[in-house]
Amino acid sequence: MKEHIVKVLQRTQLSHSQSDIKPFIYIHSKWLEDATELQLFLTTSNSCYKATLKHDEIRSAAEELEQPYNELFAECKKALTTHMGLPGFDYELDEQQAQFKLWKCTGFETLYVEVALRKVSNVHQLLDAAIECGQLQSTVPTVATESSSQMEAVASQPNELAAEYEQYIKDSKLQEKKLLKKFLLLLNSKKQRIEELERQLEKHRNTAADTDTDVEGVQPENDDTDDDSDFRGATQALTQKDAMQE
Repeated sequence: MKEHIVKVLQRTQLSHSQSDIKPFIYIHSKWLEDATELQLFLTTSNSCYKATLKHDEIRSAAEELEQPYNELFAECKKALTTHMGLPGFDYELDEQQAQFKLWKCTGFETLYVEVALRKVSNVHQLLDAAIECGQLQSTVPTVATESSSQMEAVASQPNELAAEYEQYIKDSKLQEKKLLKKFLLLLNSKKQRIEELERQLEKHRNTAADTDTDVEGVQPENDDTDDDSDFRGATQALTQKDAMQE
């Protein structure tokens, strides 16, 4: 069994009102034969959670992603045991859904780990675990040597990761502004088109109404119908008798 305690950045949604205070997650992990016990502490809410990551779940994820199990397992373990997080990975502790998610972000996002969380009231358990982990490392020379080498290796990582994270925030906000500007231009264009169609429809309705009014104003002329019918009737032959009577 191996234990690790690391500190990573919590994944957050970008917003214009985002504060400068960065949320962190402290992760204490116990790597057993068939499962990994996780204990997580979120700095923004001072809440502590427990979770159990079964290695069969990693095996299922490897099958879905069509990756070798050993490679995926080693990648997940490295991501969960690297101080300040492994570059290319996002760590998300969702308190509303009570879930912890590990995302790999390389061009597109891939969900590697998703486990249910159980909230615990004793937040000092994580501190006790850190003390025990430190004592264990001090009693085992090989572990202590490995730990010191790891600490030296990651000593330069926090500044680099912080700078990388700051640049990521800036780039994301800039991209968000560009997308918002394009959206507003498209929205205004659609709005103008709708207004133009409404004007054309109103003009068509007015034209149709004027045409109906003109048709109703025309009355047929039937006063000379009878005279016209007599005038246009067949001519009768005038006999001699009729002429003498006249």
